[in-house]
Amino acid sequence: MLYKNISIRKISFVTFIFLLALLIRFIYVNNLSIQKLSPDSYDWMSIASGIISGKGYGETWRPPGYATFLGIIFFFFGKSIFAVRIINSLLGSLTCILIYLIGKKIFSPLIGKISAILLCTYPYLIAYTGDLISETFYTFLIALSVFFILSCGENPNLKKVILTGFILGVTALTKSTILPFFFFACGWLWWRTKNIKIGFLVGIFTLLTILPWILRNYIYYKQFILVSPGYQTLWIANNDKAMVIETSGEQDSPMGLDWDYIPSTHQEILKLPKMQSEKIFKDESINWIKNNPEKFKWLVKRRLIHFWRLYPMMAYKWQKIIAIFTSGIYIPLCFVGIILSIQNFKKTSLLIFLFIIYTLIHLPFGVTLRYRIPIDAYIIIFASYTIHFIWIKLKSFISSRV
Repeated sequence: MLYKNISIRKISFVTFIFLLALLIRFIYVNNLSIQKLSPDSYDWMSIASGIISGKGYGETWRPPGYATFLGIIFFFFGKSIFAVRIINSLLGSLTCILIYLIGKKIFSPLIGKISAILLCTYPYLIAYTGDLISETFYTFLIALSVFFILSCGENPNLKKVILTGFILGVTALTKSTILPFFFFACGWLWWRTKNIKIGFLVGIFTLLTILPWILRNYIYYKQFILVSPGYQTLWIANNDKAMVIETSGEQDSPMGLDWDYIPSTHQEILKLPKMQSEKIFKDESINWIKNNPEKFKWLVKRRLIHFWRLYPMMAYKWQKIIAIFTSGIYIPLCFVGIILSIQNFKKTSLLIFLFIIYTLIHLPFGVTLRYRIPIDAYIIIFASYTIHFIWIKLKSFISSRV
């Protein structure tokens, strides 16, 4: 479907960008130690192993999307870290193609090409290809969702509406933080198509995709839960100890496991039944926010800064240098591109509100740069627009001087 009505010349670029991205990622994962995994990877692998062994999802607070994806890989290839890394490489390469198509739809084929090339070599996404956490899979799903939202807005029909809603639902089941943006996207489709039915139906099919998991949660927990309980995360992010990270300052090494920023009662509360512990987390976090409004505002402001930092606050020096010469350039160029492309607001608003909504939903729950990575591809699209604009102006200036 993605290749329909694409000329031979454009297919050759799509093939080139896919193979280039794949080669870069293959080289990286092939030389990566099996032990080079983040702590969260082991939790995901444990859930995936439980799924394929017939134990199901259990009482995990994590949403089912990535665990199911990982479980499918383990079912066919065994508990192979390398197999996951290879499939991540394929997904990362497909994401580059999707970004080309998105950049083309919003701006032009040339902007799409620049965006895809920059994304091919984007260090953050290459690095997460080698890890067994949800970022690579989630980034691909968001790109697929944005592509189908744009396609549905251009030429809506029942098939596209159903497919768009289904993809949005699967993406939300991977991380529920994207759901507020999808509600906006339904409104955007109404605005774009001038047909309220389109956005409404996409929303209906999104909810229908999520519905089996809602029913599972209701049966399992005897309580309505849209995707996953989230008060544990809210509680960890909003207490006096949560301010430790925000006041620690920069370090030339990553944050280690010895960081003590979680209240000492955390493990004791986790021993309780899931919904009982969630009620405690909910009550305590909301009470802390109500009783400490100034601290909460301060935390939110600091998190906003950290979410859009040009380089990591805690990382090795070489990692900071690489970030400065990639995201450190792309982010300022992105904001310039948003201003320069204001005449194209009806299309760009989808991405602009993705930035706004995606940022706001993370601020109460705590942030790291890792949480921003899935939307960095759209930063690159706007940065590409600015690069192209500068190049055109520079060519014009040189021509006028010759």
